[in-house]
Amino acid sequence: MPTRLVGGEAVASYSQRHASRNFSTAKEIEKAAEEQGFSVPGTKSASERVTLWRDLGGLHERAFTEPQIVAGNWVIERPLCERCAPAHERARGRLPRIGMVCVRHKRWLGQEQVDVAPIAETIVAERHWRRLLTPCGIVVECPVVLLAEEAATVGISKAVLEERAQRVAVPSPALLVYPETVRLARLLTRPSFLDAVLGDATAAWKRTMVEREVGMVLPDAEDAENWRAVARVWDLVLGLQDVVRDARLLGTVPEDRWNVLRLWSGFAEFEAVEVSRIDQLM
Repeated sequence: MPTRLVGGEAVASYSQRHASRNFSTAKEIEKAAEEQGFSVPGTKSASERVTLWRDLGGLHERAFTEPQIVAGNWVIERPLCERCAPAHERARGRLPRIGMVCVRHKRWLGQEQVDVAPIAETIVAERHWRRLLTPCGIVVECPVVLLAEEAATVGISKAVLEERAQRVAVPSPALLVYPETVRLARLLTRPSFLDAVLGDATAAWKRTMVEREVGMVLPDAEDAENWRAVARVWDLVLGLQDVVRDARLLGTVPEDRWNVLRLWSGFAEFEAVEVSRIDQLM
């Protein structure tokens, strides 16, 4: 019986579903393949295993080719949309080009998948993710997204959280702050923002700018702690300034744990330094 591949699905997930639909297990099928002379290495994503299951499923050569790393960010394997997969068949895989919402079925792609149609701003946020963050190599659970989610969680209005929670069946924390998470992630990866915080302006001007920008995403209110979100973004700014300063002193390429300096226009000077060093070594 044929098994339709879900977009982004991993070979380990597909092999289990395909074997189950044909009243067997992936292990038994791979064992039979080995007995017929087909090499099946122990690694789940080994090329031989990928080739085997492509052939068994009659799949296109692009199947199981989603990247593990995008622009230095690790692409996690996660549950895929339950509506995209056949009924009662759960699939897992990598989705480097989307955030946390299946726009087609309006489903939240967390551990608990729920309908987010009543929270229209979540779907709008997903469209912004795909249009603005995906081209920058931003993926789910990369460092800058985790920072943005943390800042949104501690700085958002409690009234906003409660109102959204009433509109969804399972109000997970990440879902409720998703619109703000996407907006903050966009802020932190925007070249103009990075140029401003890494420029020659005074610390007081930069701090005021950060407060203004964060305030546009998370307005200050009696039931909110906007300053907590500002503090987290400001820590990022100070960290970036430190690694850039140290790199200039040492003549090396700065490495930031948020992986955002590559989006800064000033990063070109360090790339030129790295190219020069490689030429000298050669």
